[in-house]
Amino acid sequence: MRNYFTQIKENPKFLLIFSSILFFFTFSAFAQEKDQEVSKTIYFTANTGLEKESKTDEILSEIVKSSQQDKDAAIVVIGNITRKDGYPKNKKDRKKEEDFLTNSLLNPLKNFNGNVIFTPGKNEWNKGGHKNIDDLESFLQDNSKSEFWPNDGCPIERESLSDEVELVMIDSQWYIENWDDYPYLNNKCELKTREQFFAQFKDELKDEQNKTIIVAIHHPVLSANRKGFFGRMGGFSNQAYYNTQMQELVGRLESLASQFEDVIFVSGAHKNLQYLVDDGIPQIISGASGKIEKTRPEEDKGYFASNKNGFAKLIAYKDGNSLVEMYEVQDGKSTLVYTKEITRKKGKLEDFDYHTKDEFGSTYKASIYTEEETDKSNFHEWAWGDHYRDVYSKKIEAPVLFIDTLPNNMKASRAGGGNQSRTLRIANDEGREYNIRELRKSAVRFIQSTIQDHYVVDYMRNTLAEDIVLDFYTTAHPYAPFAVNGLSKNLNIYHANPKVVYVPKQKALGRFNESYGDKLYMLEEHVGDENKDFETFGNSDDIISTSDMLLEIQDNKDARIDEDEYIKARIFDMLIGDWDRHQDQWRWSKFEEDGKDIYKPIPRDRDQAFPKYDGPIISLLKIGVPALRVMQNYEPTIKNTKWFNLAGYPLDKNFINTSSWEDWKKQALYIQNNLSDEDIDNAFAELPKDTQDETIDQIKKTLKLRRENIVDITKDYFTYFKKFETVIGTNEDNKFLITRKDNGITKIEIEEDNEVIFSNEYDAKETKEIWVYGLDGDDEFKVEGDGNNPIKLKILGGEENDIYDFDRKAKTKVYDYKSKNNTFKNVGSKRLTDSYEINNYDPTRKKYSSNVVLPSLGFDPDAGFKVGLSNTFTTYGLARNPFSTQHTLSANYFSATQGFEFNYYGEFAHIFYNWNLGLDAKYTSANYAINFFGVGNGTSYDNDIDKDFNRVPIKQWHVAPSLIYRKNSTMKAYFKPSIESYEVDNSFNDFVSNFYDENNDIFEKQMYAGAEVGFNFNNKGSLIGYPRRGMELDLKAGYKSSINEDYDNQFTYLNPTVSFVYPIHESGAATIATRASADFILGDLGEDYEFYHAASVGGNESLRGFRNDRFLGETSFFHSTDLRVGITKFRTNFVPIRLGVTGGFDYGRVWVEGEDSNKIHTSYGGSVFLNGFNAFTANVGYYLSDEDNRLIFTLGFRF
Repeated sequence: MRNYFTQIKENPKFLLIFSSILFFFTFSAFAQEKDQEVSKTIYFTANTGLEKESKTDEILSEIVKSSQQDKDAAIVVIGNITRKDGYPKNKKDRKKEEDFLTNSLLNPLKNFNGNVIFTPGKNEWNKGGHKNIDDLESFLQDNSKSEFWPNDGCPIERESLSDEVELVMIDSQWYIENWDDYPYLNNKCELKTREQFFAQFKDELKDEQNKTIIVAIHHPVLSANRKGFFGRMGGFSNQAYYNTQMQELVGRLESLASQFEDVIFVSGAHKNLQYLVDDGIPQIISGASGKIEKTRPEEDKGYFASNKNGFAKLIAYKDGNSLVEMYEVQDGKSTLVYTKEITRKKGKLEDFDYHTKDEFGSTYKASIYTEEETDKSNFHEWAWGDHYRDVYSKKIEAPVLFIDTLPNNMKASRAGGGNQSRTLRIANDEGREYNIRELRKSAVRFIQSTIQDHYVVDYMRNTLAEDIVLDFYTTAHPYAPFAVNGLSKNLNIYHANPKVVYVPKQKALGRFNESYGDKLYMLEEHVGDENKDFETFGNSDDIISTSDMLLEIQDNKDARIDEDEYIKARIFDMLIGDWDRHQDQWRWSKFEEDGKDIYKPIPRDRDQAFPKYDGPIISLLKIGVPALRVMQNYEPTIKNTKWFNLAGYPLDKNFINTSSWEDWKKQALYIQNNLSDEDIDNAFAELPKDTQDETIDQIKKTLKLRRENIVDITKDYFTYFKKFETVIGTNEDNKFLITRKDNGITKIEIEEDNEVIFSNEYDAKETKEIWVYGLDGDDEFKVEGDGNNPIKLKILGGEENDIYDFDRKAKTKVYDYKSKNNTFKNVGSKRLTDSYEINNYDPTRKKYSSNVVLPSLGFDPDAGFKVGLSNTFTTYGLARNPFSTQHTLSANYFSATQGFEFNYYGEFAHIFYNWNLGLDAKYTSANYAINFFGVGNGTSYDNDIDKDFNRVPIKQWHVAPSLIYRKNSTMKAYFKPSIESYEVDNSFNDFVSNFYDENNDIFEKQMYAGAEVGFNFNNKGSLIGYPRRGMELDLKAGYKSSINEDYDNQFTYLNPTVSFVYPIHESGAATIATRASADFILGDLGEDYEFYHAASVGGNESLRGFRNDRFLGETSFFHSTDLRVGITKFRTNFVPIRLGVTGGFDYGRVWVEGEDSNKIHTSYGGSVFLNGFNAFTANVGYYLSDEDNRLIFTLGFRF
């Protein structure tokens, strides 16, 4: 063979080709390198404080060595940097921990070439919690070049690592901790609730969506760790991956992250190396610094895991791509074992088709929906209503907008929008920002907002559920809200100036052409500080959000809400029928006047104005779903102002503190007198001509009529509003002087720095209860005065040390932390508790009640069809667990016996700390029936005999108060005394009449008194859905005794139950569900107790192939097991469906003294189920036994 280089030398043509190829690859490599320019290199490790089999020194040494080659690097140590006792409080132990941290962490990282960042994990919360975290933060930052985030024991912090990379750090231990253990938790944090945390996380992702966002969180949102038997079912520790609260946290974080691009989670709690992906969200785990935890990734999906020590490295490029590298460290050397490119490259203009200006005139005709989308059947229109459906498919002529024709080089900036809308922010060179919002709302965004624990957007597209939501959107007129700015102008209410435009796909949209353009949009000014000098925003000193403004008025005694302006705006909401007035629907113009900061409201997002809810289905849904009661048809008056104002009510309680009815009436009259018919006509005349049809005429007519009723509407809401009041201090030291005056008048004054910053009087005729919040600071509360008919007061001292001195104690109750030092000079009723929920001030918390009426339908072969109705009335006050009170009254009719039953259950929260008071009552008609087949494990059964023969008419009632301990949603315990009555009817020629002599005591009315204790742990979640894992442990024990003089029945009973749902596959697609239960009655059946108290098996809850209560005895046991397999998942026109089958087997028996029976009764069968999106399951089963076979339909699963 001739030498290769000889060919090049002797053949000039070959040489030319070779040189060209060489040049091409060299240039390509150079271009690729330039395109892949590194923005930041980040190293990740964790668990450096875990001493067992620690390899921290070797790992950090290799990281430091590698960083020397990086131009711009950072290291993030994601939790467990201290040893298991955290950062101790006492000096001796603290010094030891500081020496450990210095030697094992700070010294090894001294030469790291870049930023050093520490975040908290589980260990940092041990033995001191967030207060010691503050001290740890100070030590680390004082003794190294490092940063510790989130700081002050708060949950979230965001920092820029480069122009293209943002680091969002989350303290996941903060979320899963029991907040009642930390009286001063969050006192240095802006975020006070878990819901506020999720809202902040979403805002961080939204604000930085054009960058690579790294979320550093100790506990992973995804993991392939081997969990163990109990761990796979949720475990008992809050550290378990499938723990209920942990799944709530990681599910919601992943769901929120899935709505954005460029989000990468990095975690360290699990002690290994992993790379996983779910719904497009990458998860890196780098916690392999010591003893390793075993993991089992799905390698066929490209996932990775290493069970060796090491670290992770992420190279973030400027073009949006990233490269993950996993290194194993052994014997002081690191080896690259895995690489994975995370492709997040933004689309470029050339990737999309777009239009040019010469393709369009000045206007263009378009519609929001197609005609096919609004063409509904007559029945659909009758059931759901006409709405404004035709308006949505009507083409209108709108101005064409090319955004680069707007002043000062306007460009697309970032995507946005709320739970329904799709918005694009545009900005010019002067910093002015505008929004273009698509008039066609997103149904899948709304569905996602209601399903918070997992991502659903991609699965809900092109389904009937999406179609239903899109059709429901037609209840809101799409163009009428554009007249609101004209109405607002006449009333001097700040407002934006929206306009209808058609936005083609265009060059100026750039990469946003992928999702935006070729539709009708609303163009309006962004309500933000960059536009604060706009006249319609008040030409103010600043514009801030509601959350920021709430913090301002708590921190600054000189900050005030302009109550008159806010009341006017809220009455205007009622005038135009805009019920969706939650806190994000407001911005606030700030004015500095005479040393005070005055905030005036800017209402925004008026897309719910003038709604049309005209179908009977919506009216029916409101009966069972209180949240829908805000949706009231736009009519001359408001049927229920309480429910209409549900969204705005919490803000009203925060912002309207001193105004009387005269103040409200003044603003209502102002609106009435300053909004003429001509003003209304002129405002709507500004709409595009094609939109000015009969629907607009009807809206104008109704608006004029509602204007005439606005004083009465305002009075109705004011009456409800004044029943409950809140008074809120500041975070500084305040003095509260509360004076009880004559005729039910209570005066409250607040002083700060010897200045009265609040003063108001309350009348008992209007106000029934007042909550007074001291917030932070050393506050002093004094109650005096001898006035009659005082209003009920609840005083919450809040944080720091407070002084209470009450000369008048009637109807005044103090709430404060039990573990704090407070001064009680002269106080009557007080409740000292470390309950965070009670003591913490939450601006969204409101006192309210709701009533829900629901039908009840069912079928049982023994009882026949069941038809019933239940009514649940729930109140939410200050102390909740999870509500304040709840009362449920139900009535059911059974077709097989024509029997009735009436049930009542009531519960009253926090009678004692975490203890609720319950009351259970039941009454049945005389023809209400149960089954009786005799006593024993071998009783005979004739399938040819009519079912009525074994039915026993029994009239019964019982009343049982109880004390219920609820620690969380998964565990409860109770003590329940009871009294009950039974009366068996023997007037029929049935089995029971033949079994017992007619003079037997069983046919006499018998009454019993008793008591029961119970414990229940259940983390399976809803059985109506598709439980994929979990366990239930239940134990009941009790005693009952006859209280009739003629009878001496008495017995003790014990009923343990264990139930598991164990996932065979980690996804839960295949599970084994099993339940075992025993019932022990200590006594002789027939001598010490009657058959209706006996232990039994048979029926849907035990042996599914037998009739209910088929076998009775003194002791019973059954064990039911299902193998449940989801065969396939497929999309339907309704929702994504999981089709599955179950195979079930039951066995069990009863024991009676003296009976010689060894038979184990068995039944077997299976079912087919359809599960809709893990939310609901229709389950049809067929079960057989040697006596009978039964067809069973259930909603969900029995266990």
